[in-house]
Amino acid sequence: MKKVLLYIIGSLTLMSCNDFLDRSPLSDMSSDNYFQEKAEMANWNAGIYSAFQSALQRNQVIFGDCRSDNVETTGYINNNIYMNALVPSMSESSWQSFYQCITRCNTGIEKYPTIPNILESEYAPYIGQAYGMRAYMYFWGTRVWGKLPLINATWDGSLDAINTPRASLEDVKAQILSDIDKAINYFTINNTTSNFFLGLAAMHELRLEVYMWYNEYQKALEESDYFMNNSSYVLAADETEWKEIFTKPASSKEVIFAMSWDYTNNGASSGWPGIMGASNTNNGYQMSQAMFEEFVDRLYSGEGSDSRLWNTVDTVKLYYNASRVPMSYAHYTASGIQKCIKYSVEDPEAEYDKSNKIYKSKYLVLNTTDSEIQQVFMRLANVYYLRAEALNKLGRSAEALAIINQLRQRVGYLKDASTEVNSNSQAEVENLILLERQLEFYGEGQRWFDLIRTGHLIDVMDPIYSQRQANAGVTVTGFGNEGTKYWPIYYREFESNTALKGDQNQPYPER
Repeated sequence: MKKVLLYIIGSLTLMSCNDFLDRSPLSDMSSDNYFQEKAEMANWNAGIYSAFQSALQRNQVIFGDCRSDNVETTGYINNNIYMNALVPSMSESSWQSFYQCITRCNTGIEKYPTIPNILESEYAPYIGQAYGMRAYMYFWGTRVWGKLPLINATWDGSLDAINTPRASLEDVKAQILSDIDKAINYFTINNTTSNFFLGLAAMHELRLEVYMWYNEYQKALEESDYFMNNSSYVLAADETEWKEIFTKPASSKEVIFAMSWDYTNNGASSGWPGIMGASNTNNGYQMSQAMFEEFVDRLYSGEGSDSRLWNTVDTVKLYYNASRVPMSYAHYTASGIQKCIKYSVEDPEAEYDKSNKIYKSKYLVLNTTDSEIQQVFMRLANVYYLRAEALNKLGRSAEALAIINQLRQRVGYLKDASTEVNSNSQAEVENLILLERQLEFYGEGQRWFDLIRTGHLIDVMDPIYSQRQANAGVTVTGFGNEGTKYWPIYYREFESNTALKGDQNQPYPER
């Protein structure tokens, strides 16, 4: 039976890239002896998580960091992304991997309760994960593309069902929240405990994110209460624990949900290093100069320093190459800043320079051939930052700034945030929160969506795009059409799904 399931999952993986609805009908996936054993739920859910990896293992950072002010180019990039000049022929525009994951969720939701002699308590955690993952895929999808077709049943083979229009943003939101509610109900019966599987806490975190995305601040604040004084989830206490969020996510009490990745089963997790920092190739993006200089300022603030700097880029290498000269803005061009080492473990063979009495390296920069990165998608710090943002929106800025101080202190920066802003200015407090989020979540796919959520995308990115365009010697248009905050839909979707034709709500050509 396991071989049958793996064959079907493998067959789904090999589906044509032409169309998100290019999938086998349920009648082809099920047989008289299929979904007849309880063990098959775990096997099918493995396929759900495999599709999740395909959808976001590389695109987490592409969608969330690479168009934003988090990065600058190293010269080895796709300028379409860096300049926000996206085109419908780009592979990242395709819905295929997203809907492949959703399709598998749909099948699990429909079939798990039909397994003979199964109790609700037995299928509850598996169907809860299916509902939760479907909600998560739709949440990511609506942030990336805006309106989406809602495909929530297994395909029966009918050609009429292929032509599915995009639903309204309100309907997509309702679907996400409905799936979260159902997942929570099932997890209340039987919860999932691993950091690598969606469970009850992940659903509360996701619902918090949804409320914040739609500016429902009171609901978001109440949702964040789930994590307050919850002993199962604790903020990393210091820089060592902060680093272990990424190097040991299975045991970190700050991690709520991370992507399981096993080199033996999955091969190299090459997408993230190839984009953000790889030892065996030229990654296209590096930390922005503005972020780097903010970290340097904190080194000399006299009020502690921010350990996220040396846990994000290889400052040991910067220091060594600069012959032990104290770090300054000038080190932005030094070797080392180009490589993000957030997921890198310590180098067990770090070479020691006896004459200078310093190690030449601290961390092993990842490569694209044998990396095993368990990317973090949900963690407690995000809950705290979003709680601070909601508090500020509700006129409780002093409480918001207290949270910022708590998050700063755990990474060694002791400056009181209330001394930097006018606490009566909601805008100033919000900008400070956004800065702290930028430093915290670099390389975790958050920044672009932070700017959209708070309404700052164009005012932040317009001058940056103008400068990037000027530097490239092309016509300076700045941000351009506001609609380009979304990715274009892959051009082949319009060929295969006629219900999309005529939908002019995206500023991209249909082909």
